Amino acid sequence: MEPSVGKILLIDDDPFQCAAIESIIKKMGYDCHCVYSGIEGFTLLKTSHFDIIFLDLNLHEGSGLMHIPRLTELNPEVDIVMLTGESDSDCISEAFAAGVKDYLVKPIKEERFRTVIQNLLRHKARQKNETGSLVREEIIGDSAALNECLERLGIAAKASGNVLITGETGTGKELFARALHTNSDRKDNRYIVVDCTNLPSTLAESLLFGHAKGSFTGADQDRKGLFHLAHGGTLFLDEIGDLDLGIQKSLLRVLQEKTFRPLSSSKEVYSDFRLVAATNRNLEEMVERGEFRSDLYYRLQTNIIELPPLRERDGDVELLTRHYLPILCKDNDMEEKEVDPQFIDTLQLYDWPGNVRELVNVLHVSLQKARFSNYLNIYHLPQQLRMRRVFEDMEENEESVQECPVAPLSYYLPSAPEEFPAMKAARQEAVDAMEQAYLQRLVQLSDASVAMACKLSGLSRARLYELLSKHNLSLKKS
Repeated sequence: MEPSVGKILLIDDDPFQCAAIESIIKKMGYDCHCVYSGIEGFTLLKTSHFDIIFLDLNLHEGSGLMHIPRLTELNPEVDIVMLTGESDSDCISEAFAAGVKDYLVKPIKEERFRTVIQNLLRHKARQKNETGSLVREEIIGDSAALNECLERLGIAAKASGNVLITGETGTGKELFARALHTNSDRKDNRYIVVDCTNLPSTLAESLLFGHAKGSFTGADQDRKGLFHLAHGGTLFLDEIGDLDLGIQKSLLRVLQEKTFRPLSSSKEVYSDFRLVAATNRNLEEMVERGEFRSDLYYRLQTNIIELPPLRERDGDVELLTRHYLPILCKDNDMEEKEVDPQFIDTLQLYDWPGNVRELVNVLHVSLQKARFSNYLNIYHLPQQLRMRRVFEDMEENEESVQECPVAPLSYYLPSAPEEFPAMKAARQEAVDAMEQAYLQRLVQLSDASVAMACKLSGLSRARLYELLSKHNLSLKKS
């Protein structure tokens, strides 16, 4: 069954091609918008959401590939399909490296075109359903970056292989690991957490594999290890990058065989556990330096979920703030407080190197400062956040000055008779100032494309170069 909703954007500077493709899409029952340049596409994406973008490779303003980063920034969940007459393997490789989902060579076959649309929209609908049915625990947010991770979580939860969760400190790796267990068919069995950072190498084997009575001083009875206790459930190794190389070797064998021998025991023990590991370190670089076993690293790569830093989760700072403030107020025996809009705005400007964990700490500190107030404002925030607000205001002021050059609409004329200019001279000075402002903006909008500058201005190439030279401007990127 096809999804009932599907918005499709076509970016192609050939009006005949656009008309033909638009006709096919509308016959399929989907909404289609056509634009003839990447810049027009950017403008439309600022106010509209699309499920699929069909992008021409060879546009008048240059390669369509250069527009992909901006298109995905404006619409992170969109799928981009390349349209082109180029069948060169290098072009195809470059397009997929840029992040396109598919590549259609002109002339486009209608059957293949329809299949691409149907498959992409079905995939989106299926991912949305899987994400919507997840038990999210304390995973708060609705950004495109977070939703992509939740989709991967939903897929991994239904699978059976090992899972590696990566991300900066404070991004919520343990929350994802627990949610993975909760949404799996192992949810009714044990979920065991091992902090590899604080795992003493001298006790690690005993803790993980267990030991027989008398295996060392103080071992007065048999003891099951965590691998044994995790039978039927999930074992979460937090910060696996800190695990001792010797233990890594033993872990690899357990993952391969699902059997192990407790210390001083003659019996092999079988355990059907699922391993979930997390790290904030770059394991690939550690493998190159000999600090992490390559065979273990490859064994962990069955499913990888890379969590985004908070600074890349658009809109989630406010959702997290609204979620945690009532909880923190209750924990601190406070009445819930009103929040000044500038308080939220200032939080959103900060880069959050410590991610969600740092945000929660900042909220806690702010509440302590506002203990005797009914509302939170920016003066309750730590100094580094208030300073970021000031820097942002300064940057906005500089941008507004650069982007809005003063046009000579209210032309200054001297009041002294001896300084008053002739009409012709005054007119020429005003025209020169207007040309200067116009050409500066034209250079910005055309993005170093002569063809685009001519199209926007209506000038011939010769006249454009003449005016640019006159005002000491250039279309070349600095």
